[in-house]
Amino acid sequence: MKEFDLKKYLSKYKNTNIDFFRFPGNYGDSLIWHGTKKLLSLLNISERYVNISLPKYNDVLFIDGGGNFVDYYSDVREFLIKKPALYNEIVILPHTIFGEKQIKVLNNISSNLTIFCREKVSAKFLEGKLTHGKVYLWHDCAFYNKFSLVPSGEGILNAFRSDKESILRALPESNIDLSYNGYATKSLDKLINILQKYEQVNTDRLHIAIGAMLLGKQVRLFPNSYYKNKAIFDYSLKRFSNVSFVENFDNQ
Repeated sequence: MKEFDLKKYLSKYKNTNIDFFRFPGNYGDSLIWHGTKKLLSLLNISERYVNISLPKYNDVLFIDGGGNFVDYYSDVREFLIKKPALYNEIVILPHTIFGEKQIKVLNNISSNLTIFCREKVSAKFLEGKLTHGKVYLWHDCAFYNKFSLVPSGEGILNAFRSDKESILRALPESNIDLSYNGYATKSLDKLINILQKYEQVNTDRLHIAIGAMLLGKQVRLFPNSYYKNKAIFDYSLKRFSNVSFVENFDNQ
């Protein structure tokens, strides 16, 4: 599997217009969206947002990064099922991808296809099953956000998920699922204001972990219901000294 700096790859689209598919998401996903917006702005790439019911406006489609192209969710899959030959080029920004349903859809696309995976497990999965297109490794677009480090804060924030990706039998007391209370294009101000109050953040929400790490907090990231959190920790997060991966919440 090959790494390809996403900014360098996208530079060939500099000063152009593209279509952009942004699927529904939670407040944590807003870190992806804001980071992606920063990257596109640096390259002067102008995006036109599309959905499953709209026609195309440009010949190139970018699909926002994240974790939507897995068996748990259907937005990206349904979009591509309806539009397998609409675009000349499709670029899937750094994503976690698994499941035979996704492979079937990708192999039915006739567009020039480029896929960025945000961890090695997904890249290996695709390389063994994809019949056409290119697969590269690169980091989640949330890392394009830059925040000023804030004072250390006080206490511990437990920010564990309350949805189907949780593996906890019971949520800890005084848990705040920050990602649940928002949407993918919401301003980051409220999220940052909460995170900066604390010294340590315990979470199984990937982008809460990334946001807290970027603010300089001590972060303990826990597993979700599939390999995503551990794989992204191994590929992207373990290089940061203020983040650790903990297998069981009881051990925190």
